Amino acid sequence: MKNIALIGPRGVGKSKISRKLSKLTGKPVISTDMIAVYLTGGVSIPDFVKSHSGNWKPFRDLEFQILKQISGSQNLILDCGGGILFDQDDSSKEIVSERKINILKETAFVISLSRKSEYLVEKIQNDPTRPPLSSVLSYKTILESRLPQYRAHSDIQIALDDRSTEEVCEEILRRSGWV
Repeated sequence: MKNIALIGPRGVGKSKISRKLSKLTGKPVISTDMIAVYLTGGVSIPDFVKSHSGNWKPFRDLEFQILKQISGSQNLILDCGGGILFDQDDSSKEIVSERKINILKETAFVISLSRKSEYLVEKIQNDPTRPPLSSVLSYKTILESRLPQYRAHSDIQIALDDRSTEEVCEEILRRSGWV
């Protein structure tokens, strides 16, 4: 059976939903961000990006390597980092990552989770535990450019606003064919 991959902006609730799906199904959760921290010897994502002078390209390349490594697996719940669909071009501009999207689409039923932008901006804006996306662009600007990509590259989209975790998980299991 194909994996389930949860994608969406940071702070949307991918980790919470993936943990609940794991409890309901007994299937393991793999967090791409946690694997990245493990592979860098315990270096946090903000520190990793900082160690590369704020350049996200090495991290995006690491995400690609992680997806390649798990591409042969089945029955996993993938908790993907908010930037999993993106790469950086040579001028450090964020671009859609066809290489990562292809792996996700081949190996997983891709589910885009969403919430109202205002909720996400408020949740993330002053959270020091999350890496800065850009010293120039605001999270809202980045969110607005990413939202259409999450929708475009998913098999289904689920809005989490005012829904319980259980309701969302039931819908995911039903629509993905995991039940």
